[in-house]
Amino acid sequence: MREVEESGQPVQPDPARTGEVGDTAHMPPRLTHYTAMELLRVIGLAAAILAAVTAFGAVIKPLTGDAPLSALQALKYVGLSLVPMMQYAIPFAAGFGATIVFHRMATDNEIMAMAVAGLRYRTILAPVMALGLVLILLMAILVQVVIPRVYALMGRVIAGDVTALLEHAVSEGLPVQFGDMELWAEAMDVQPHPPGSEADERIVLRRMVAARLGPRGSIESDVSAAGAVLDLYEREGIVLIRMVMDDAVSWEQSAGNLRGFPRLEPTHAIAVPLPERTEPMAMTRAELRAVSADPTRYPPIATAFDVLQDAMEQRVQRASMAEAMQGDGQVDLRAADRSGHVWRISAGGLKGGRLQSPPGGKVQIEEYDAAGRPLRVFTPKRATVDTEVGGLDGRDRRLVLDLTDVTVQDPPGAPRANHRAHVIIGNLEPFDIPAMEDGAATEHILAQAAVAAETSRDVRKALHRFNQEVEDLRGEVISRRWRRWAVAATAGLLPLLGAVLALTLRAAQPLTIYMVAFLPALLNLVLISSGTTLMRQGELVEGWAVMWSGNGILIALTAISWWKLSRH
Repeated sequence: MREVEESGQPVQPDPARTGEVGDTAHMPPRLTHYTAMELLRVIGLAAAILAAVTAFGAVIKPLTGDAPLSALQALKYVGLSLVPMMQYAIPFAAGFGATIVFHRMATDNEIMAMAVAGLRYRTILAPVMALGLVLILLMAILVQVVIPRVYALMGRVIAGDVTALLEHAVSEGLPVQFGDMELWAEAMDVQPHPPGSEADERIVLRRMVAARLGPRGSIESDVSAAGAVLDLYEREGIVLIRMVMDDAVSWEQSAGNLRGFPRLEPTHAIAVPLPERTEPMAMTRAELRAVSADPTRYPPIATAFDVLQDAMEQRVQRASMAEAMQGDGQVDLRAADRSGHVWRISAGGLKGGRLQSPPGGKVQIEEYDAAGRPLRVFTPKRATVDTEVGGLDGRDRRLVLDLTDVTVQDPPGAPRANHRAHVIIGNLEPFDIPAMEDGAATEHILAQAAVAAETSRDVRKALHRFNQEVEDLRGEVISRRWRRWAVAATAGLLPLLGAVLALTLRAAQPLTIYMVAFLPALLNLVLISSGTTLMRQGELVEGWAVMWSGNGILIALTAISWWKLSRH
């Protein structure tokens, strides 16, 4: 019988007494804590298992390769691999954990009890939504800052430092390659922090050979020495190697001869980029922005910029030679070795690297010894002047005369001349040119190159390569940054999708429900990769749409499942 007041009006029931709870907007703290702990327990366990399995799988390729990995390095590599594997383990583990937890709660009628108590589905799923936001923030920090740094460390473990690579190569009797330089030695000693030097490490090699490789892998120059000292200086992103060789013999492809030196020291240090400077995947968000603002910080672009500067220097050199020929009718080129020989070129000019015949005459090259005595006279039908790079560091510049269909008088004035189809005169000192601006801004040099490209094929080709490298880097940076955000968003969407599907398909098996969520998630990763490829190719809008379409599918599936759930 209803209780009534003395006035006869019915008394409203007290929820605290009757146990009835109205429609509430917030889940009780105890239920929130219970749901959150269940989610974190299952998701943490699943993420640890997935990351461990994928990390051990990642070390198989390095172990089967040529990298000198010891057992300790392999364990270190596996430990480091756990971090980047989290970008894949966390999203799938979150979806799996939410599916398992909410399916169990649904089958145990816990969800029904919450609904009968007046909790709406958006309130019941609030812990999952909050977890999704936390995962997005966590994944953003991981993929933008932590994982790139770990990738760099992993690269250092695989590549090893210069000393470890040399020790492995020397012990196995194999050559080791740093960039375009290849080294071989019979024995070595290591001196950390040598006294009287600022070097971080000193390596003493005995009976060594060093070679500089060309773009196609062929040897362009090499040096063999009885002994060599390598001083290593580690700087930001690179290791600088300064080399001194004793009792050395060098061979230059451009010169085509051998030269002996009691002591040989390259003029420039050899730079060996570290992994964190060569791969955008190993760059943090701040580092990606830095190389985007200054592309010459990126090693491949720095190399292309050096090639562009070389092309401009060669253009200025040719212009100076042409001007001298037009004024005096001849120029003198000196040998870069100790012979003191001089080659006097008589021509009407130089166009596109090709010597032009003077009016009514022919191109002639006279060779003189150090005392000024004439040795030979070359009269080619076609002659070109090229610039070759030399030295182990690739910084030495030499001129090369390429003569075709040549008449040779040896000695000059000989009654009978010799004929040769092809003659190469190499290892000549560069022609004196006006000093180029030292430390000029990149924009200024590029502006000069754009003007020079109108009349110089070599500058135009080098400028095109530089611009192409910059464009490729731009696509790489943009795609890498957006890819990381897309992966982070996936980690927040999958647990909500798994929870909603678990409630909608509560009569099905948990693994069946997870499979329904797993396939779109897998498709999402494929679309993210496809979109990344399109953005790298310059199709930014199309790539961005493809990259985020996978997350759009996850949102649509979640919305459809939620709508079905709300109807029942």
